[in-house]
Amino acid sequence: MQGIGPALAREVEAWRSQLRKGSLELAVLLSLRGEPRYGLELVDHLNARGLGVSEGSIYPLLSRLRAEDKVETEWVDPGAGHSHKYYRLTRRGRAACESMLAAWREFAGAVERVIGVRP
Repeated sequence: MQGIGPALAREVEAWRSQLRKGSLELAVLLSLRGEPRYGLELVDHLNARGLGVSEGSIYPLLSRLRAEDKVETEWVDPGAGHSHKYYRLTRRGRAACESMLAAWREFAGAVERVIGVRP
């Protein structure tokens, strides 16, 4: 972040971190809409899209989503290498995903109106 001092740069980075934390559940649910994924595959998928997710943040979230019956798991042995625990959305997870996505779009639209992007 050019042109700002180190204290403000730290504040902005902390704010970005909170944005990531606040939107991670939605990003995970959206990433599981199309196909089941295993944990590291999910991390790679999200990071390829610029979200900066670590394994240390994804696994506790996946565990919570499982406890909330939003995802279910299945161990898959590909025959070569080691087994992977795949995560897939449940009916409740799909409903949560759609509701959260609607809320995200509403919020993002409101912020864009404040910015002046949308009327």
